[in-house]
Amino acid sequence: MTNLATNDFLNCDADIARAAELLKVMSHPIRLKIICQLGHEEKTVQQLINSVGTTQSNVSQHLSVMREKGVVEFRKIATRAFYKVSEESAINLVKLLKTLYVK
Repeated sequence: MTNLATNDFLNCDADIARAAELLKVMSHPIRLKIICQLGHEEKTVQQLINSVGTTQSNVSQHLSVMREKGVVEFRKIATRAFYKVSEESAINLVKLLKTLYVK
């Protein structure tokens, strides 16, 4: 790869660190599935449990990791928590993965 070709890639260490952190967060299959289920929508934990197909405890643990890293955010109404993606680059990454893997 020539130096000219590398100009299209991230050059700033801070950008590389942010991208690597996002990739770490999204590298777990359940977290990736949660991001795919959310897309641009807001969903309750129960909706995510139903669509992801795992336990409430497992979904909550993964949501906690993603919330801590700033990938998702939530609001609470009474006893219901509504989650949405707060990191647009996570959605863009899912769209890119779809172009690579969905035929």
